[in-house]
Amino acid sequence: MSDSPINLQSIGALLQIEQDVRTATSEGAVEFIAVNDTWRILPFRQAVLWRPDPAGQPALRLVSGLADPPADSPYRQWMNQALRQLAPRLDGGHALHVSRDMLDAALHAGWDEWMGQSVLMVALPTPAGGTVGGLWMVLETVADEAQTALAERLAVVYGQALWAWRERPSSWRGALSRVKAKPKRLLLAALIVACIPMRLTVLAPAEIIGKDAKLIAAPQDGVVARFFVTPNQVVAAGAPLFALEDTGARNRNEVAAKSEAVAAAEYLRATQKSFNDGASKADLSALNAKLEEKAAEAQYVKDMLERIQVRAPEAGIAVFSDQNDWLGKPVQTGERIILLADPAKVQIAIRLPVDDALSLEPGADVKLYLNVAPLGTVAGVLTQSSYEPTVGSEGVVAYSLKADLAPGEAVQRIGLKGTAKLYGGWAPLIYHVLRKPLAVARRTLGI
Repeated sequence: MSDSPINLQSIGALLQIEQDVRTATSEGAVEFIAVNDTWRILPFRQAVLWRPDPAGQPALRLVSGLADPPADSPYRQWMNQALRQLAPRLDGGHALHVSRDMLDAALHAGWDEWMGQSVLMVALPTPAGGTVGGLWMVLETVADEAQTALAERLAVVYGQALWAWRERPSSWRGALSRVKAKPKRLLLAALIVACIPMRLTVLAPAEIIGKDAKLIAAPQDGVVARFFVTPNQVVAAGAPLFALEDTGARNRNEVAAKSEAVAAAEYLRATQKSFNDGASKADLSALNAKLEEKAAEAQYVKDMLERIQVRAPEAGIAVFSDQNDWLGKPVQTGERIILLADPAKVQIAIRLPVDDALSLEPGADVKLYLNVAPLGTVAGVLTQSSYEPTVGSEGVVAYSLKADLAPGEAVQRIGLKGTAKLYGGWAPLIYHVLRKPLAVARRTLGI
């Protein structure tokens, strides 16, 4: 038996490789077996698997015992050139014994550096008559007839397996052809699916805000000079929040106080002279009116000075941006600076773009997906929806909506942002699919 061209050991290895190829779970697994396990029946120094590239040219895919060489490596470039010269000479599943002289002279230096005495090439045929690639095996000695026959047998096995994996998507085309053969059933199924009722939903950016929060605005025109609190700090009722620049107000207060004092002195002098001078007695009414005017001005200026420092009307959290965004900034009377909110009373503020607007009624369900908790949801109930859209800070025209947290929901921290999902009425599935296209067509074509 040892003198047989193909011994039992080689046959056993061949059967085992065929079994491994049949049980391979991916195209890559078949390629790995082809480039590494072929050594069990045809000992080689190195094996290369090539596959057609998008242009249909043979290109190196795998090298036995090595990681994938870089695309710009000299070895890969030399192999691709050699394959493009020799692959057209292959005849189906028949092997080709390659020698150095079969290559162009420009490739001889690469052969001397990387190849051995003999190279055996074999294409991987498909049942359809084509090829899905091939094997390039560098041998120490020229393969005999028995080894060549085994290599050709394995090439058929590899080719059919790779062809089967590559052509697997054809099962979808077969299914599609079977569906096309029954157009009436397909149309009926499509109509049934199109009429399935589904609830209208829309997504919109949302944020947790304080409910019934107090707006703390600038009491007068001026420049923000100092903050007594930090963003999101808990403050007590009456605690100072911020102050405006008071230099001008103090100067005006001093001038007003002195003007009041001068008017009071003039009125006192006229009163004393009026006992003996009738003309002075006649001026008392005018001087008294002037004194009252100056007193009113002084009181007004004093009140404005006292309002330079703004205090919290009630306890809560001071919600505002960074202090440096306000310090030294001119503000106008009534301009919002701080929002004083109760951390235990929050609601969901939603900005619904006009293009995505639905008909929503108070009491509609709302689900909030917070950015900080993408796996959880916060349930809410719609309580308010504006009739007119406004332009937001992002430049998007949107409706302002507010929703309360559903009973039993945990109170969320003010300032958290996320995406709200709002639930409207019910409509057929076909309406969900065509709602946006129809809206665009109506705006652009006027139909």
